[in-house]
This record gives sequence, structure tokens and C-alpha cells, in this order.
Amino acid sequence: MPLMRVLLPPACAGCGRYGSDVCGDCRAALASSGLVGEPFLAVDPAVVVGDALSLAMAAFAHRDTAQAILRRLKYGGHRQVVEPVARLAVPGLYRLLSLTGPAALVPVPLHASRYRDRGYNQAALVARSLGQMVRLPVWEALARRRATKRQHGLDRATRLRNLGQAMVPSGRPPPGGGWAARPVIVVDDILTTGATLEACATALRTAGLPAVYGFALAREV
Repeated sequence: MPLMRVLLPPACAGCGRYGSDVCGDCRAALASSGLVGEPFLAVDPAVVVGDALSLAMAAFAHRDTAQAILRRLKYGGHRQVVEPVARLAVPGLYRLLSLTGPAALVPVPLHASRYRDRGYNQAALVARSLGQMVRLPVWEALARRRATKRQHGLDRATRLRNLGQAMVPSGRPPPGGGWAARPVIVVDDILTTGATLEACATALRTAGLPAVYGFALAREV
């Protein structure tokens, strides 16, 4: 353990209690995003469908503890929360993989200007962590060719216009082993209306990918 973590124990990103990046109570408090027990009676809020996007799922509901943790990941530089939260999200990813079969994980790209401000792409960190845990390749198949204004507070139609033609294929070759002919799963931290995943799926389908799915740590419900 690094000396600084011994001398200055981390504070939980969910509640602020010292001792771990995400404490046991906050891990237990992460609520499943699938709030509806009977999918034939109501729409499952964990699931989103689109046009180019076949289907997207999220592991948790983006409220309370999950909202606090992911806000600190996205805006507070707390990249160390990725591993514990991703580990808790693995069952949700396996739920999606039961439908898709083996798939490469494609992180939502971040524009260079936003990357300079933040210092990392949280979606790429999440994808790499999940990829290591479930033994799937991570393919940075997309690039964001123009900066877009923040999506927070925008409705789906406005989000789609904001993202219009912002996502393009990166030109990076797919991983070996025939992955280019298999489905891909676009990975993000937060799923709101599905507009970002739809924009990514449109770029990937235009590039010839056969099927595009999405997965996020949390869904705003």
C-alpha cells in the first residue's frame, strides 16, 4: 500500500467516511437500476433501446450513493473509485452479455479539450476495468471530432442534435480473434436518455459493425 494512503487514508466517495475509496455501507447502498420486477407490466428503467443502438443496460440507479460517487469520478478527479464500482457492476454486464454473447467493449470517447481539463476519460477507465474483470478486449474504436456542450439538463432531441456527427470511427484496428465481426458494447459511466450511446452506435454501424449495444454504470431514473 502506498505510504500516502497509510498516512492519509482515503475518504469514501459516497459518504466521505475515511478508510476506503468506497465504503462497505455505500457499496451495499448502490441500488439496482432494474426497479420493475415484472417486465411485462411496465418498462424496465434499466433498459434503453434506440435506432442504431440495439439495446443498452445499466447496473445501478443514478441516485443517492451512486450519484455522489459518479459525480466525484466525473468532476472531482476520483478515478480510484472505478475499480470497486466496476466490480459491483459486473453482474449487470453479465446480464447484457447473456444477450449479446462475447463482445468487445468500446468506451465513449472524450474530446481532447475535455480530456485536458479532466486528465482522463472516465468511460475508458470503466471499460478497461470491466474488460479485465470479464476478460473481454477494449477497443477504442471511436473518436470525438468536435467539442460538444455539456449534455446535463438537455432533452433527448437536443442531446442528439448536440452530438450530431461528433462521433466518428477512430481508425484504430479491432482486436484480433475475429472481434470485428462480433457485436460491440459501448461503455459509459452514466446513461440518461441514451443519446450519447445512440450517437456512438450510429458511427459504429455506419462503419460496418453488425450490432451495437450499450452499458453504463448507472441510469438516471
